[in-house]
Amino acid sequence: MTNDLKHYRCYEIFSQSTGVEIKATVKASEEGGQVVERVGRIQLRFFKLTPKTKPDEVTQIRFICAPDEAFELALKIAQVAGSGVPAKEKLSPHKFNGGEQGGETVTTLTAEKWERNGKSGYALTVGRDKDFISVPTPLAKFLFAAEFLKSLSTEQCWVERKH
Repeated sequence: MTNDLKHYRCYEIFSQSTGVEIKATVKASEEGGQVVERVGRIQLRFFKLTPKTKPDEVTQIRFICAPDEAFELALKIAQVAGSGVPAKEKLSPHKFNGGEQGGETVTTLTAEKWERNGKSGYALTVGRDKDFISVPTPLAKFLFAAEFLKSLSTEQCWVERKH
């Protein structure tokens, strides 16, 4: 039944063992159990395509960007793509409390151009504590991700709240 299908803008990049899905999302703020505000956000969901090797292994990490952060990431991807030498550009880390042992959890997102053993390429990498998921990608997909992020950044720049 086609009625069960949900239409949404989404871009996915796959490598041999990892992937990233970029799509619009919403952040809701509650007060007293009532949603008082909803705002547009952009989600990058990094995931592994390989089976878990350890029971506690992290197989996916989400990074939620404010619209201006998604735009900044698009600019960083373009900057790295235009570099003649290996380069890394990071967004400001996301920090939140309540991680393991009540500590602070830090998540980073990096766009990079790498060079190893005479080969070079591009990658988007997310890191949270000691876990990292890197998605190597050809230049065209890397640049398309930047364009898609740029488009979503303006589309998701909205708020819903009571007057």
